[in-house]
Amino acid sequence: MGPAKSRCVVMLVTLLAQLTLAGCVSSVEPDVDLTPSLAEDTTYYEVLTKSTIKRTVFKNFETRAIVSATYLSPEFRAAFSERLERVFKRGDLHFDEAKDKAAFFVSVEVPGLDMERADLTNPYHWSVMLNGDQGPIKPILIKRIIDKERWRAFFVNVNNWSSEYLVIFDVPAVNANSPKMVVKTPVRLTIANADAQLNLSW
Repeated sequence: MGPAKSRCVVMLVTLLAQLTLAGCVSSVEPDVDLTPSLAEDTTYYEVLTKSTIKRTVFKNFETRAIVSATYLSPEFRAAFSERLERVFKRGDLHFDEAKDKAAFFVSVEVPGLDMERADLTNPYHWSVMLNGDQGPIKPILIKRIIDKERWRAFFVNVNNWSSEYLVIFDVPAVNANSPKMVVKTPVRLTIANADAQLNLSW
């Protein structure tokens, strides 16, 4: 057998082994139910996608920040509660600080080792405002969220390099541009730092 044919045989055996292993990964005991991923949970994923805006700040030929914000509208909280029941068998809502107030789940990723640049709670590096009819509104709380293992089951942009925050404003939470409203009310959030100003609108 020549070298070329030997290489082909090795490649074929490797491919068959990988396919076999891939099949084994999804083969589990009948009394084990795998949790559906975000994309597989189509009902929740549709609401999550509609509620989330992701922006990348690219400046001077480099990525300065990746910011993802999910508006925790009443519609989203209902979908979240249903997925919480599916994942952890607990349907109680875990945004207690927010209750009926306007709130956002914000994920910030800053390339490099300077993690302080991603600290949304630092008023000298970041400003966060909700734009209301009477002008900008400052948040009453910006809380760092630590438990990534829990929250990555609900939000797509949680990873080992990101920092997550719960941002709450002292105004009522509404479904943005709800068809039930006579006057459509967009929800507008501004997140700014020294590099850029993100004007996000739902």
